[in-house]
Parts: sequence; structure tokens; C-alpha cells
Amino acid sequence: MVVVTGRGGGCARSGWVTTSRYAPPLAQHEVVMASRDCQVCLESYDEEKRKPRCLSCGHTLCNSCIADCLSRGPLLCPFCRLAHAAPVTYASDVPVNYTVISLLQDASYPLASQRTEALLAEVKKEANEFTTSQLVTCNCRLTRLHDFQQRLNEQCSVHRVHVQALRSLVERHEGLLRDMTGRAEQAAAIITKGEEIRSMLESAQGKVNGATNLLEVTAAHEEDRRYKTTVTEWDAAAHHLLQSQVVAAARELEFVTAAALQAVVERSMSAATAAVTPTKAIQPPLLQELVLEMVKQARLVGSSVWATTMKSGRPRRARVDQQGDHLFLSALQEGEPPLYSHTLPYEKVRGMVDEDYLMVFLEVSWGGQVQGRVNIKLTNAATRTRHFFYLCTGELGPSYGGTCLLEVENRGQPGERVWGGDYQANNGTGGVAMKGFTMGELTAQPVTAGLVASFCYGSDDHRKPSHFVVYTSDYPVTYEECPVGRVDQGLDLFRSVAKVSNVRDATVSDCGLVLLV
Repeated sequence: MVVVTGRGGGCARSGWVTTSRYAPPLAQHEVVMASRDCQVCLESYDEEKRKPRCLSCGHTLCNSCIADCLSRGPLLCPFCRLAHAAPVTYASDVPVNYTVISLLQDASYPLASQRTEALLAEVKKEANEFTTSQLVTCNCRLTRLHDFQQRLNEQCSVHRVHVQALRSLVERHEGLLRDMTGRAEQAAAIITKGEEIRSMLESAQGKVNGATNLLEVTAAHEEDRRYKTTVTEWDAAAHHLLQSQVVAAARELEFVTAAALQAVVERSMSAATAAVTPTKAIQPPLLQELVLEMVKQARLVGSSVWATTMKSGRPRRARVDQQGDHLFLSALQEGEPPLYSHTLPYEKVRGMVDEDYLMVFLEVSWGGQVQGRVNIKLTNAATRTRHFFYLCTGELGPSYGGTCLLEVENRGQPGERVWGGDYQANNGTGGVAMKGFTMGELTAQPVTAGLVASFCYGSDDHRKPSHFVVYTSDYPVTYEECPVGRVDQGLDLFRSVAKVSNVRDATVSDCGLVLLV
């Protein structure tokens, strides 16, 4: 076997020149001389531009040759054409061939000792820097992982206690439910028996009262006395059942569970609550983020968020909800918010409204379900516009919430429009103006799809100030004198309303303000 010893040969692996038993051995200085040169450019290795670097296939090239290979595409070995295993961007990403370095440091190699020491120091520095960076990364990650593990263990311990407590509470509920179910069945049986006994006693009493002689009275009384034992036993059973403490225990457990659920709701939102009611004013953008987070947390615990206020000593509430990218504040209505819900001051939430860009919404339902919401941008500050605004928010009392839509005009024709807004009679005959509001100055606008008008007096005597109209199609060469706004989103919903056979089956199930867009 003959081994090729020329430069660039496929057997010159990693810069080594091999021999065989059939060829005379190379002298030591010949091996060193062969190893000191790059087998591609035939230039001597050095500690800078031509530092020896080893590819994953085992062949060694200098910095310059590796850079030249990279300039033409992926790093392929010029000897065996294998691709380098690791991703490479720069020549320095390929590891140094320390075997060649050790040969370069051999005493027979004709380099000055200072140069050898400098090369050794540089190689050590490079290796140490690489290892140090990896150690720093490893130590940082380990420190954070240990802390994370500790916090996980602590939370696991806490939640194990909570789970055990909840299981105990559930077991109490299940045991009490079984007891109450049994008692209910027992009560039903005793009641049935009691009604039978009462019927027999009433029959016996009727015989006594209907007797016409002493013999009949005596016979009826003897029959009545036979029921004494039955009545006594029934009365004892009923008394024992009534002495049961199961109802009191149920009420106590109900109180404990209600308190626990309330604590869950309050705890899940405690941070948001503290931020929403600070001692200093909150900037609107931050308040919006906090309210959004509060709505999100409420959904996680199956609760809801309500804005509350008092008017004339009576509580009023308005739901705060999010759908898509919009945050909605529903119209105010009488009453307290539902149990276990979270509340915010209405004034705080109301303060998020941009008075220069007022937008309201109408939620439309038919067929027993909500079909969607229509957002309306108010386009002027006329008195009639503010009247429409307050009927959407309910801040002055009445609102459009719960009213049916009244009529479709020009169905399927140019100028098709949907009427609604009778908050009084809900049939089109009511809807007077609220105190202090008038039609105000008229402003003619061309009728186009999406135009919203209100306070529409005129030739139609059945139109009332609270009524509003939404145009679903253009009406060329026609003007509307009472515009209040324009549909910003959801016009197709009113077009669908216009196709409902009986438009009064469609209702404004909710209305209010759009807080965030």
C-alpha cells in the first residue's frame, strides 16, 4: 500500500502526513514541516490570519481558507466534501486544532520561544473566554432555576393545603346533600301519612257531628279512639324530623362557602382594586389597562365587573365588559350588582370616555339570542345628540335597553331605514323628550348608509323625540335634518334587522358607551 504524502491529498487528515510499512518513515522534522502548512493554500499556520482550525470531518484548514469557503456558500471540506456539522457564520466559529498547535510548540519547530509562548497564551485566553461565557450562562440559569424551584415548592405546599381544604368542604357539602335528600324523602312520606290521618280524623269527626242519637255518637267515638295510636306514632315521627338540625347545618355551610367564594373573587382582583382606587389621580391609559385586567381576572373566576353609583339614595349599576378590541360600559340600571361580582366606582370608569370622540353602542337581539353590537360615533354636540347619548347611557334614568325596534321604512328600497327608541310605551306611541332637551338647530346632511338621526319631528306625527332612525342604504338627493351620528361598526346587523318579518321581534337588549377602541 502506498500512501500519498503530497499536500492536498485525501490522506493528509488534520494536517498529518502518514506512512506505511512499505514506505520509508519520514523524519521528525519532515512531519513537523508538513504539519505547519495549510494543505489548501500551502501557507504556514500562524496565530492570527492562518490559525489552524479543525472541521467536523477531521481535516484542518487555516482561518483564511475557511473564510474563503464561507464566501462561496456553506462550509464544505475541500478534501472530502463533507459539510461542517455545526452552524458557521465566521471562521472563528470553527474550533482550533490544538494538536497542530502542540506541534507548532515543539522545540524542533523553528519559532522563537516568545512567539510560541504568545501563541499558547492566546489559545488559552480564547479557550478560557469561551468556557467562562458558558459558565456565566450556566450559573445564571442555575441560580434562577433554583429560585424557581423553591417558589414552585412553596406554592405546591400552599395549594396542597388549599386543595385539601376544598376537598373537605366539598365532602361536607356532599354528605350534607345526602342527609338533606334522605330527610326530604322522609318528610314527603310523613306528610303523605299525615294527610291520610287527617282525612280519617275529619271523616270520624263528621260521623260524630252527624249522629242523631247516643248510640251513633258512641260508635263514632269508639272508631275515633282506634286512631289514637296511629296519630301518636305519626306525631312522634314528625316531631323527631322537625328536631333535625340539618337545615341549620346547611345554612351554616352555605355561609362558609359563600364567604370562601367571595374571598376568591376579592383576592383574585385585590391588586387591580388597589390600583383603581389610589390616593392620586390615574392617567387614563393606565386606568384602561387596569380595568381590562380586572375584566380578564373576573372571567377567570366566573365573575363579572360592574360600575356602581348612587342616585337619590338608590343604588345603580352598569356592567363593564370586553368584546374583541372594545371595552363597553352598559347603560345604568336600578339595583345592586350580582352576588360575587367585582365593583368599581362608576365615576372612575366614566372618566375614561374621550369627550371629543364619543361612541355609543346598541346591542341587538332576536330569536332568543344576542346577534351583535352596533357602534355609533356621535358626530356633533347638538342638544338632540346629547339627548340620544343619555338615552344610551341611562345616566338620567331611562335608556334604550330592553326596547323593541319599531318599524322598517322603504324595505329593500333606497333610503331603507330602521326605527326604534320608545323607552316609555315600547310600541311607538311613547318616547317624550327628557326634561331640559329640545330638538335644537337643524343640520342637513345627505342620506347615506349608516347615518343615525334622532328627535325627528316633522310630517310624521307618530314620531317622538326619543325615537331614532338608522339608515341602512343611501337615499340620493335626500337630506336628513336631525343627524346625531354615524354607524362605525355593525351596519350589516341593522340590514339583517330590516329583513326580519316582524321587526318588533328584534330588541335593543343592551346599550351604553364604548370606552376603548
